[in-house]
Amino acid sequence: MVSLGLSLPSDVQVVTQTDSLPTLYSFARFDRSARVRWLLYELGVPYHEVVLDHAKGEHQQPHFVARNPFALVPVWEDGELVLHESGAIILHLLANTPAHELLPNDKLGRSRCMSYLMFGLSTLDAAVSQVFVTKNQAGTAVVKLKRLLQALDTELVGQDYLVGHSFTVADIVVGQLLGLLDRRDQLAGFDNLEYYLTRLKQRSAAAKAEVFTADVNA
Repeated sequence: MVSLGLSLPSDVQVVTQTDSLPTLYSFARFDRSARVRWLLYELGVPYHEVVLDHAKGEHQQPHFVARNPFALVPVWEDGELVLHESGAIILHLLANTPAHELLPNDKLGRSRCMSYLMFGLSTLDAAVSQVFVTKNQAGTAVVKLKRLLQALDTELVGQDYLVGHSFTVADIVVGQLLGLLDRRDQLAGFDNLEYYLTRLKQRSAAAKAEVFTADVNA
């Protein structure tokens, strides 16, 4: 069980050189490591980050493949514990951080949060990848994405976040993906999504993690 309680330190810093802190491996500030980085700032968990040079193939070197046989990021390393896949890292961090309010305490709220978390990690992530990552502007990919966005826009009618008026971990994953789409002007016409994204951009943890400000062309 995850203990609940608010703990949002405003002065958490990423430590660049240390052997005692856990390590986040990433490629760029806007890749899937962004959702983990955002969560770390929300939770107030200090960490060390190693940015791999994808162009130089650093992710294919033995020292990294030993951590993730699929040679992808993010990877989370904390002592002997090594996790790959952002969803697994997120669930681990939620379960092992003693005080937070990123999961609803009530049964219905938590089930709704988990449904949207998995929606973001699977369904929406796959659809966004087709349009943003692969830059596939083919009709079928865009139509599928727009259908999901329309449903999500409708779900947000009359509420601030995915689970009513409380910010949860589901907003981190879904919000990170919507931020990518916003860079491709894919949210135009979805007023509720644009308003929702504006609220998410105002979170200090998101700003520190550079979720919505990182240069996607870097």
